[in-house]
Amino acid sequence: MKLFPYKLVKVSEGVSVKVSNHYYYSDFGIRDSSDSRYGGKRYIQEDTPGSGFMERDTESHSYHEFVRDMIREQKPRYWKMVTGREPDFDRELALAKKAIEECHDEYKRRILACYIDALTVGRREEYLQRVIRGIKARMGHHHNKHLSSIMSHYRNKISQMTHDIRAAEYRVKEHCSAETYEAYSRVVAAFSHVASCRRVWHYNDNRRERYMQVFFDMGIFDYIYNEGMLPLMRDSEGVRYYLLPDAVIVARGSLDFDIVPIKNMTIVSQELAIEEPTENLLTRIGDAASMIKIPELNLNFYFNHVHAIIDFVEAVDRLKATL
Repeated sequence: MKLFPYKLVKVSEGVSVKVSNHYYYSDFGIRDSSDSRYGGKRYIQEDTPGSGFMERDTESHSYHEFVRDMIREQKPRYWKMVTGREPDFDRELALAKKAIEECHDEYKRRILACYIDALTVGRREEYLQRVIRGIKARMGHHHNKHLSSIMSHYRNKISQMTHDIRAAEYRVKEHCSAETYEAYSRVVAAFSHVASCRRVWHYNDNRRERYMQVFFDMGIFDYIYNEGMLPLMRDSEGVRYYLLPDAVIVARGSLDFDIVPIKNMTIVSQELAIEEPTENLLTRIGDAASMIKIPELNLNFYFNHVHAIIDFVEAVDRLKATL
């Protein structure tokens, strides 16, 4: 258990700095420092290292509030640290090793094995980031050549670890044929338009307010790497759905997830017309214009756009044809 907000660490001969015990949030392992695909966009980590999403450009006030709430939760707080409610690499590694021992699904074991390797690299990088912040704090606003050289030494160490994290991660492109990956890339592109819809609702039969607003994003799960991120859907129960070329990851947590093959999955879209018997529905959720049904996952999503939804479902059908 962590009791103090910092510890004294020797960083060089005769030089010690205060290193924070709070978790350091970064996008290490999520995107390369030279990657301009998401230039200017923030990476938002969710509950555990290696899982999160890239913030979208949107005029949606509710989406911005959703992101602000997540950023607010990342603010270091002593009570959160003491009670173990901050992300923690050591804890996640221990749980991941236990999970892989109890796992009998080969697909899931491959993901967990890569996750353990990536966590091992990420744990070291996160510690070095905290050391660098400690050196910066000691320097303050005054230039110190010796401290600057020490900081450069630690930054070079992190730079050298970039290859290690890439080798450790589960890389989507390496686990499917070239034809399938090309079709999957088109699905990712089509989904990005779906995610940008101003409003998305999830129909939840267990809620009193059955039509709940949710948010889609381009995300990452357990350090699974794809150049265009992974299509990420959320339902109103907090379950996340990540689309891979051959499966959907149904994630209740970083280690509590199922893998559902996509080949025989039914994903259908439907346009909602005013003249159809949907008037009651429309009065509840406003300007819904289309829907997506995925019976195998018991999912019904409603959208305020049509063409983006149809294009996405058609892209998924073409992907399934390659499997």
